[in-house]
Amino acid sequence: FRSNKCIGTIKGLLNGAVVENPVSRENIFFDRTCKAVVIHGPGQASLEESDIPEVKPGDVLIRVAYVAVCATDIEIFEGTLGYYKNGMAKYPIVPGHEFSGHIVTAGPNVDHLQSGNPVVVECIQSCGRCAACRRGNPIGCEIRTELGVIGRNGGYAEYVVVPGRFAHQIPKESDMQTACLCEPLAVVLKGLRRLKRLAFSGSDVRQCAVIGAGPLGHLCAQVLALKGHQVTAFDRNPQRLAYFKNSTISTSGDLERLNEFDILIEVTGDPEALDVILHESSAGATILLLGLPYAHRQFTFENIVAFDKTVVGSVGSNSEDFEEAITLLPELETNAFTEKILPLAEFRDAWELVNARKHLKVILEVS
Repeated sequence: FRSNKCIGTIKGLLNGAVVENPVSRENIFFDRTCKAVVIHGPGQASLEESDIPEVKPGDVLIRVAYVAVCATDIEIFEGTLGYYKNGMAKYPIVPGHEFSGHIVTAGPNVDHLQSGNPVVVECIQSCGRCAACRRGNPIGCEIRTELGVIGRNGGYAEYVVVPGRFAHQIPKESDMQTACLCEPLAVVLKGLRRLKRLAFSGSDVRQCAVIGAGPLGHLCAQVLALKGHQVTAFDRNPQRLAYFKNSTISTSGDLERLNEFDILIEVTGDPEALDVILHESSAGATILLLGLPYAHRQFTFENIVAFDKTVVGSVGSNSEDFEEAITLLPELETNAFTEKILPLAEFRDAWELVNARKHLKVILEVS
């Protein structure tokens, strides 16, 4: 007994350093399953045990803290998202692209992150090698994945594996609930960046209309106001407009006086609202489309051409937008976004609340 005890002690002392290696420690102790919300098809979703993918070179394993519910998640569940209608995306899928978490393991070739780092993650994940990627146009990558949407499981799970180059470290003192807003804020910043070279020049103060005061519209209005522009937010929901009560942002419950604005940002995805904007906006107006989806309808470009109007579309974001979002987020008022927090198991209740538009944002606590 004493001989075996001595041998065991010596082996433990000699081999103990192996467990200090995070990869070895993960292989020895880590359970390769976790709880995740899986959508198997239209109307088919459940919380179940799901396998965690292998952490390959260049990947990171993230323990999800919070994931914010996006309308896209519900469209995937309902089967109405265009990607699933045209076959570009397929079930099953774990939704969720607006989330925060902490690094558990950084695989080989990941030098900018380490265990314990708080992070947020880009949604659009392109190959980085094709002609579109080399031009800085990740949305044009034909083999891209979109986290929680196309080809890659998202944040409605206790753990998620993503390529490390799409994970961005945030300050250690960050509120992990609020950090979920980095993704939608990055979407707004990309759209405004596309507008900048067309509509913003120098220090000119512009008259801006934000049509739709949901999460994206609310963030957009705040960013424009922070940059010193005159902003009016339009929405039929008085509760959403009430969130601007103590700000410099004006509000309106109907689409009137649109001809008074230089810049109009459409965030509803409502074809009727778009039609009004295109026809009632002033000559020379610049219109940014952030809303999705727009229904098919007959349309003529005569009103745009004849009055020198500019229409710009924007979707998603990239690395520079995320870095700017991380820096800018602490300057925004975000209390309205964190009023409703539910556990992951109550994801269906969260979806119902989002559909009912009772809260500006609903966030799921994962861990």
